[in-house]
Amino acid sequence: MIPLPPTLGPYALGEPIGAGGMGVVVAATHRYMGRRVALKVRARDARGNEERLVAERFRLGARLQAQLEHDNVVRIHEYFETTELQIVVMEFLEGGSIEAKLKDGPLLIATAVEVATRAAAALAFAHARGIIHRDIKPGNLLMARPGDGASVRVTDFGVAKDVGHNNELTMAGANVGTLWYMPPEQFNAETPTPSVDVYALGATLYEMLTAHVPLAEASHAGLFKRFLDRQPPPPIRDRNPGVPLLLSAVVEQALALDPAERVPSAEVFATWVRAAIVGTPVERALHYAETERIEREVSEARGTIDRLPRPVRSALDASLDRLLERRGLALASASQPAFMLPRRTEPVSKRPEPAPPAVAADDAGDSQWDVRSVTAVNNVRPVVAEDEDERTMIMELGDEED
Repeated sequence: MIPLPPTLGPYALGEPIGAGGMGVVVAATHRYMGRRVALKVRARDARGNEERLVAERFRLGARLQAQLEHDNVVRIHEYFETTELQIVVMEFLEGGSIEAKLKDGPLLIATAVEVATRAAAALAFAHARGIIHRDIKPGNLLMARPGDGASVRVTDFGVAKDVGHNNELTMAGANVGTLWYMPPEQFNAETPTPSVDVYALGATLYEMLTAHVPLAEASHAGLFKRFLDRQPPPPIRDRNPGVPLLLSAVVEQALALDPAERVPSAEVFATWVRAAIVGTPVERALHYAETERIEREVSEARGTIDRLPRPVRSALDASLDRLLERRGLALASASQPAFMLPRRTEPVSKRPEPAPPAVAADDAGDSQWDVRSVTAVNNVRPVVAEDEDERTMIMELGDEED
């Protein structure tokens, strides 16, 4: 713990509320304005070139985070330095970190989904501005209000990369990120892309759903061997059977070792996750109100769906349709009395249920997680279209009642 004075600038310091690789976080109050804030404080270390690089990275992280004015990014109020310290002044959030919540076990599935989709929106916003976080994990997701997943904020851009500028400030041979949330290319020190954040967010959602990191190796060498051996993590539903089948497949797709097979963007990840819970109790618990952008988001998400194995692709494509239907119902309900809304009148098919669709041999390589994803989706009861053509088969992923 860094020894700190009772005041820093205009701020009276309170209790410590966290610590990280680059410093400690303490609660504080502006002595004149009365505003409660959080101060992230780093002690300078006079050790030549390494200190210069770390100090500049700390400044850069604060600057990049301050540029991202988004509801799901922690706001930076101020940055200043003393002879011995660097200080970032941030908004104070009452809800604590997702990491702290996970000490009590998995989050409610609805809360985990809410946190992941909000964090994905923040990352999509950052990626559109050329900023890659590179250290997404439960400890860097904070909640403004206790237990409220919608109030989540992404923080700590201390190792972020601004792809528009030559700001690589990492010591030679050093890995950037946190062990259990890093994809293989991050170990290899390859040029970072937004895909590293997608992988890390997938690992974070996996942990929120199961209270386990996907690959619990104790060292970089142990984890990298798992990557080389292409050993996937345990299936999500083995650790939490209550997770909807398609949601588990989407999260596992975000953890594909090859970036070309991974969920293609943070925005698509959010849309696929939302589609994966349509018709499930998770969706009803969240009461999502779709935005005006939903048609464009679904179109983009559908345009990249071909990287999935065929059964998962079919199921997700049907769920994206249903997500659009939800948008239509939401618009109608805003302008019409409930009794005027269209109702589904046709009965559910009473035909004998056919066997789940077989997976062709050439589909086996469609996804890093082909075996588990296909097994999961093949366990879902299929609904056959009127022409009985297998190509029109869709997957019924849950209760369809609105």
